[in-house]
Amino acid sequence: MKIKLALVIVVVLSSFSAVTAQIKKEWGTKFDYEVKLEEEPRVVLADNYNHYLTTVVSKHGMMAQHGIIVRKFDQKNILVNTFKQDFPEKTMFTLYNFLGSYEISKDKVVFFIDGYSNKTKKKSIHSVIFDKKTDAFTTTLLVEYTFESLAKSGTVTVVPSQNGKYFGIVYSKFSNRKIAEVAECTVIDGTTFKEVWKKTVTFPLEYFSGDVTLTNSGKIVFIKRVVEKGAKHSLLVVDATSEVDKDLGAEIKLSRPVAISIGTQDYLIAFNFKASLREWAFSNIMLYDLDGGRILSNDAVEAFNGIKEIQDVRYNLINIHDNQIDVFAECKYQTGSKPSAAFPNDPKFNDPIYSFGAGMLIVMNMEGKVKKSMKFQNKVPFSNAVIDNFGVLNSKGNYYLNTSAWGGPNGNEEYPVLYQLNPLSYSFEIQNIKLPLPSSVYRSEDGDQNGGTYIHQFFNYFPDTNRVLFAKYYSDGKVQFVNYNGVTF
Repeated sequence: MKIKLALVIVVVLSSFSAVTAQIKKEWGTKFDYEVKLEEEPRVVLADNYNHYLTTVVSKHGMMAQHGIIVRKFDQKNILVNTFKQDFPEKTMFTLYNFLGSYEISKDKVVFFIDGYSNKTKKKSIHSVIFDKKTDAFTTTLLVEYTFESLAKSGTVTVVPSQNGKYFGIVYSKFSNRKIAEVAECTVIDGTTFKEVWKKTVTFPLEYFSGDVTLTNSGKIVFIKRVVEKGAKHSLLVVDATSEVDKDLGAEIKLSRPVAISIGTQDYLIAFNFKASLREWAFSNIMLYDLDGGRILSNDAVEAFNGIKEIQDVRYNLINIHDNQIDVFAECKYQTGSKPSAAFPNDPKFNDPIYSFGAGMLIVMNMEGKVKKSMKFQNKVPFSNAVIDNFGVLNSKGNYYLNTSAWGGPNGNEEYPVLYQLNPLSYSFEIQNIKLPLPSSVYRSEDGDQNGGTYIHQFFNYFPDTNRVLFAKYYSDGKVQFVNYNGVTF
């Protein structure tokens, strides 16, 4: 299927002002991107002068590679420098898990690394901070654990609070039906990275921790589950001085809860489904009052129905405003396959490709009632881990959605598009908009930059210079940033 490549700025509401004749494209130089090695691409620390692309390489085996790559670009999208940093305590005996990266200020981005070795029987959690003022990395050991053997080394999760004030580090030790699960909980300050509190939690036999989230007040919230597939979930809320069980009051299972604040109170938002179902099939979204210990609302929503074997859910943006909660989310699932690394010449042993290929917006009131929902489901999801379903930006109370649309003279062509959504007017029905597209939309307008696919999540707006930053990924492994100058949001 041919993918058309002209990026179209669609006028949905009168407040969006962008005249095509006034827009000037400014392409940077192409640079190499090793899609087979580099993971978790993010554009960070963007301002009127520079932006940075961060990726992580974490490959085990005979040709093991583990490190952080930070590329620096100027305002003309020219690659001016590349900074690399090995994972901490790099030895031939060390294995690694990358635990996530986050911007922690206008000048810094942090990477969390889990390094563990069967030789030392230790698991070390480090922060690696890149500072754009100095273009330097600083590595710090945050916590360290011991374990019995590699097979019983346990797992570590790092979660941020939504306000960026805290990070939670949870080490879940090996457990089974005869060995109770023990979770080492540490909360650190999101600015100083100093310990705020630390506590050991022991679950009753046959109870295990599921997904974890961290409140804006610095409390760790566990999904509490049992082995039986038909058993419902509950919650465990932990802080420096207490452990409190919270019953959901419903026969449901939760996935990827996220803690939010409304005023000074803590709440959870979570997709869920009936506990009796054996397969993950999201059917509802709930708003849970953590302080009151009750579900305020758990409305049905057609979230990711029809998608099998969902691997993950990501909340791209949660915005609380004007007595409503807007939730932008997408799910990760199998969107393709590739030749197996172990059996490259045998098509029967293809490896799956997982990517974020389905997105949606849910609008809730402050009691959790769903007022509107809409899907951003492309006809054909991108079988490429580099390209997410959509990117979203909140500017002056309007949302701008960088994704793709479906149409053309034959009705079967997909092309990039930038939508505007006004969160106060509920003009959310993208599928029903009659796109006022000129005929030129169905041919490439990128000149020498013809080909490639726009990377939806690489999307920034600079109001001081009326500039929008996009990027393309090409099949030869190249990436290229481009400015759209003369765009006013």
